[in-house]
Amino acid sequence: MAVDVDAVIRGLKGFQRDAVNHVIDRFYGDPDGSGRFLVADETGLGKSVIARGVIAKTIEELERDPSVDRIDIVYICSNADLANQNLRRLNVTGDKHIAVATRLTLLARESHRLAEHDGADGSKKVNLVSFTPGTSFKDSGLRWGSAEERALLCILLENRLQPEGDEKRAGRWIFQGAVQKVSSFEWRINRTLDDLGAAGPDERIADVFAAAIEADGTLQRFIALRERVQEHGRKPDSGELWHEAAEVMASLRRHLAKAGVDALEPDLVILDEFQRFRSLLDPSSGSEAAELADSLFTYGDAKVLLLSATPYKPFTTADDGDDDHQRDFLETIGFLAGRDVSRVAEVKSALEAHRLALVTGGDAAASAASVRDALLPYMSRSERPPLARNQDMVVDRPLDGGVPNAAEIADWSALHRLDQHLGAHIDIEQWKSIPYFATFMDTYKAGSRVRELLDGDGGESIAPLLSAARGLTVDDVRDRAEIDLGNGMLRALAADTVGRGWWKLLWMPPSMPYLRPGRIYSSVDGDVTKHVVFSAWNGVPTAIAALLSHEASRLAHRGRSRSSDSSAVRLAWSLNEDGRPTQMSALALFWPHPGLASAADPLISARAAGGITDAATVASKVDSSGDDIEPSSAFFSHPGALPAGVNPSHVAGLVGGEPDDEDSGASGRFADYLEAAAAAIHGTASGHQDLGRLAAHAPGSIAFRALRAAASPEATAVGVWRAAWELSLALRSLFARPETSALLDTLDETDAPYWRVVLDYCADGNLQAVLDEYVYQLRSEAGGGLLDDDGLMLAAKQIGAAVRMKPAMLQGHEATASRKPIRFPTRFAVRYGGTGTDADEKVAARQSGVRAAFNSPFAPFVLASTSVGQEGIDFHWWSHAVVHWNLPSNPVDFEQREGRVHRYMGHAVRKNVAAQHWDDVLSSGEAAWDAAFSAALSASASSGLGQFAPWWVYDGDARIHRRIATFTLSRDHDRYERLLDALTLYRLTLGQPRQEDMLRLMRQNGVDEGDLKAGGIDLSAPC
Repeated sequence: MAVDVDAVIRGLKGFQRDAVNHVIDRFYGDPDGSGRFLVADETGLGKSVIARGVIAKTIEELERDPSVDRIDIVYICSNADLANQNLRRLNVTGDKHIAVATRLTLLARESHRLAEHDGADGSKKVNLVSFTPGTSFKDSGLRWGSAEERALLCILLENRLQPEGDEKRAGRWIFQGAVQKVSSFEWRINRTLDDLGAAGPDERIADVFAAAIEADGTLQRFIALRERVQEHGRKPDSGELWHEAAEVMASLRRHLAKAGVDALEPDLVILDEFQRFRSLLDPSSGSEAAELADSLFTYGDAKVLLLSATPYKPFTTADDGDDDHQRDFLETIGFLAGRDVSRVAEVKSALEAHRLALVTGGDAAASAASVRDALLPYMSRSERPPLARNQDMVVDRPLDGGVPNAAEIADWSALHRLDQHLGAHIDIEQWKSIPYFATFMDTYKAGSRVRELLDGDGGESIAPLLSAARGLTVDDVRDRAEIDLGNGMLRALAADTVGRGWWKLLWMPPSMPYLRPGRIYSSVDGDVTKHVVFSAWNGVPTAIAALLSHEASRLAHRGRSRSSDSSAVRLAWSLNEDGRPTQMSALALFWPHPGLASAADPLISARAAGGITDAATVASKVDSSGDDIEPSSAFFSHPGALPAGVNPSHVAGLVGGEPDDEDSGASGRFADYLEAAAAAIHGTASGHQDLGRLAAHAPGSIAFRALRAAASPEATAVGVWRAAWELSLALRSLFARPETSALLDTLDETDAPYWRVVLDYCADGNLQAVLDEYVYQLRSEAGGGLLDDDGLMLAAKQIGAAVRMKPAMLQGHEATASRKPIRFPTRFAVRYGGTGTDADEKVAARQSGVRAAFNSPFAPFVLASTSVGQEGIDFHWWSHAVVHWNLPSNPVDFEQREGRVHRYMGHAVRKNVAAQHWDDVLSSGEAAWDAAFSAALSASASSGLGQFAPWWVYDGDARIHRRIATFTLSRDHDRYERLLDALTLYRLTLGQPRQEDMLRLMRQNGVDEGDLKAGGIDLSAPC
C-alpha cells in the first residue's frame, strides 16, 4: 500500500517535523553523512512518533531509488510489550499484515512474507520486522534457544544431510534439548513443517546457512557429535556430551541468525531505548551478539536510527569512576560517526572548551554553540519548557511512612536471626521496602534457602525462626479478613488510594464531567489519578499489588449478599417455564438505541443548562409517562431502536456476536431475547417511568453516543451501531462480574433490581463523560482523526480488552514450616512485568494487557513495577502520579520514571485543559474534547510555551506528582535533596568527565539555575 507521507508529516508537531527533516537530510542529503543518527528527545516527547515520520520519509526516498526492490524496516526494542505498544504507531502503510515480530533465527520460517506483494498500486513492498535482544541477540544463558528454533534447525540439517534410521534419531536427540519426550519434539517438528508448507524453509536462508556452517566446521562438529550420541544411545543430558551439544547448538543458532540478516536486506534499522543493550553497538568487544547486530547495521546502505532519552550513562558520581559518562558518551558518538576518530576528536575538543568556559566564567554561550555545531550531525534533542521560571509540571507530594512500629522492628529482628541461620543475606532495605518479607521472599536467595532446608534435613531448625517472622495466612486472605498492611509506606499509599474511597470506583472520575457526581463518586475524597509505583526490589510489586487489592476487595464485599438475586443470574439470559425471556430489562440496559440515546444526551443537556447538570434533568428530556409494567416494552417500542433501514427480523445478523457467557446454553436463550426485542420493536409504543433514565444513563446508550461522536463522515449508521454493541458487551461483562455485584450490593441503599442499580451507578460516575474522554484518547493514538467503521470497531475492541482483563493471581507463602501457598487475586492494584525474563511470551502478553488496562479509566488503579516498566512504556492516560518506593541511585532515573506519566496529552494536561476551557466546550457544537483542545491550542499561541502546549504542558492545578516514599527521619530525605540538586544542573555536564566535581566547581563559582539558559547546550533540530 502506498504511504501518504504528507498525512503522516501533518500528524507531527513542529519540533517533531524538524527532527524528521533533519534526520532525513543526514541520511540522504549529505554524501559525507554516516547514515546513523540519534534522537535523544526528553522522555515523553514522542520519539516513536518521530520514528514514524522518518519511516514515511525513508519510504518516499527509496520509492525513487531504482536499486531498491523492496523496503525492509527493522525495529529493535528491549521487550515484547514495548514492541506491541509502538509497532502500530510505526506502521505507516496501514497494511494490517506488515509486522513480522519474530526471532532472527526463525526468519526462515516467515521470510516468504517479506516478498509477498501484489504491487497493484505500483508501490514497493514495505516490511516492518521487530526483534528483541533477549531472543535474537543473546550471548549467554540459554544457548539451546527455544524448541521452535531447534525444530527449524533440525529440519534444515535433515534437508541438507538426508539422514536415515539411527542417524536421524540421534540428530533429533541432539535437537530435543529440554523437551522431555522425543515424541513431543517430533510433534514440534511436524507442526513446523506444516507451517512452512510445501515451499519449505526459505531457500536463500537455507543456502547461506549451509555454506556458513560448512565453512567454519560447525557442520562437521555436528556430524561428529551425532555419531557420539548414536553410540551413547540416548539424548545428551549431562556431562561433556551435553556441553558439546550446547556449543554446537549455539553455533548453529548464530549462523542461522546471520543468514536471516542477509535475507532481510535491511534499509532502516531503528533501535528503541537502546541504552538497555548498548553492547550491541561495539563489534570489537568480541561479543557474538554485537557481531550479529553489526551485520544488520552495516548491511548495504542501511541507515540506523537510535531512539533514547538516555543513550549513555547521563550522570556519574565520584564513586562511579572519573570518566564513565564521557567514555559512554564518546563511544556513542563514535558509533554515530561511523567510527571516524577525527570526528569524535572534534566533539571531544568542543566539549572540553565548554567545560573550561563553565567552570571559569568564560563565554559559555559561545562554547555551547560550538558544541551544538559539533553534535548536530549525529544527534538532536528537544526538551519541554517549564511553565514559568523555576517551575515545571512536576511537584513533590511526599508519602510519609511514619516511624516503624514495634511489630515491624520485631519482624526485622526475626528476619536478621533467620538470615544468619540461612547464610543468605536479608538486606535492611528489603525489610523497609517489602511488607511481610517472609511471605513474599520467593524470588530472593533467602526464599530458595528456606525451600532447600525444608525439603532437606534442616526443616526442624528453620521452622521456629521462620514462624517468628511476620507472615500472612491462607485463611485471612481467603476470608477477606482485615489485615495490617505491615509497612508504614504501604499504609500511607493505601490511605491515599483505598482509604480515600477508591475501592468504590469501577472507573476513574472524568476530567471533564457533564453531570454532578452522585452519592458514590462525590464521596471519593480529593483529586483522583492512578498511581505508578517503582521499586528496585522485585518483591515490592507483588506485595503492593497483593495487599492493596486484598484491602479493596475486603471493603467491596462488606455488603449484604442477595441470595435471590445473585450475580450469576442478575444479567443472565434466563427463560421462564414457558420459554419466554424473564430479564428483557437487562437487554434494554445494554442495547444501543439510536433514537433514545440521541434524545437524552448529557453533553447537550449541559450545553443547554450552561454548565454541569443533574442526571435527572438529562433523563427528563425523554417523556417517561406511562404505566407499562415492563420497561423493556417501552424501550424497544420507542422509535429508532435500530439504525435506519435495518429490518428488526435481521438483528441477529447485525449483532454478529453474543455476550461472553460461560453457560453453554446462553447462545440459544440469547436468540430468544433477540426475537422478543424484534417483536417489541414492531409493537405499539408505550411508556415507562424509567424510559428517560435508560435513554440517558444505560451503558448501551452511552456506548452509542461515545462512538457516534467519534465517527467520521465515512462511517455508516450500521457501523456505529455494531461498534456500540461491541463496546456495550464489554460494559456488560464489567457489571456481570461477581466482585462488581458485591461492590454494588455494598454501596446500594435501596432494594431496587440490579439493572436499575447499574443505571444509577452509570449516572453517579459520569460514565458518558468518561467514555468520551477514553475514545478521544484512542483517537489520538490512531492519529487524532475521526474514525470510520473499522476504526470505531477497533476502538470498541480495545476498550473491551481493557475492561475484560482478568485478575492476575500472585502468590506468597505462609511464614510457617508448611509454607502453604497463598493466592492473591489482583485487580485494584497489579504488578507490571513477571518475575522471569522480559522475553517470555506469556509475561509479554500479560504486560501488554496490564498496560492497556492501566491506560483505561477502569481498574487497575495502582500499578507497581521494577525497572522493567521504567523506560519507553506509556502509563499516562489516567495517571499523573509516580511513587518512588526506593530512591533511584541517579537523578536521571527521576526523569525516566516520571516520564512514564509526563507524556503527550497526559492526565494532568487534560485536567488543566478541561478546567480552563469548559466554557468553550459549552459554547461549541464539536465533540467535547475536540472543542477543549481547539480552544487550548488557540490560547497557547501567546503562552510562550511554543509547540509543547497544550499537548505536553498546560498551566492549571493538576501537576505530575513526584511521591517519595520514606520513613520519618530517614537519611533518604537528605539523599533526596542531593539528588534534586544534581537533577537541576546535570544537563550542563553533557559529555563531560568527572561530572560531580564539575558541578561542585560551578557552584563554587556561583553558577546556579539562572545560568542554565546561557550555558545549556541546545540540540534541538534546525527549523
